[in-house]
Amino acid sequence: MPQPQELPSFNYRWSTLHHYDHPHGDLLWHLIWGVVIGGSILWALVTADFLFLVIALFALIFFFHPFFAEHSETRAAVTNDGIELNGRRLPWEAIEGFELYTNGDRHFLYLVPRSLAHFGTHLPLDSHVNHEALRQTLRQFLREYRGAVSVLDRWYRALYR
Repeated sequence: MPQPQELPSFNYRWSTLHHYDHPHGDLLWHLIWGVVIGGSILWALVTADFLFLVIALFALIFFFHPFFAEHSETRAAVTNDGIELNGRRLPWEAIEGFELYTNGDRHFLYLVPRSLAHFGTHLPLDSHVNHEALRQTLRQFLREYRGAVSVLDRWYRALYR
């Protein structure tokens, strides 16, 4: 692997709407509340409690429908020094690898962390970012993965683009 000082300087920058700092939590938060609301709906059906069923269905709609999520702008940059997300810098040493994937009509960059204590980071790519050029650049620093993004994560990203 070439050293960063041997490489020509590069700078990929983009900003896009995304719920990177989602006001209602991440995938684990949605799974927990999905189980709670699903259990509530099931309980309301078993006990024939119509009012509780209506309340649980409203909770399901308001909590999970993407229309009610406040999307924020994500600013990303890939430079010789590492990756920057909304002003937070990730050095190359903190990242194990990457995967570029498409989910419907949107492209994402998934960063695999070195530490098992951290979750991977999904970054939506803007339409003007050259995916192949970005892939070639990232390969000089990181290992490229195939299939690192779970089916559950892909499904979540399809619902909340």
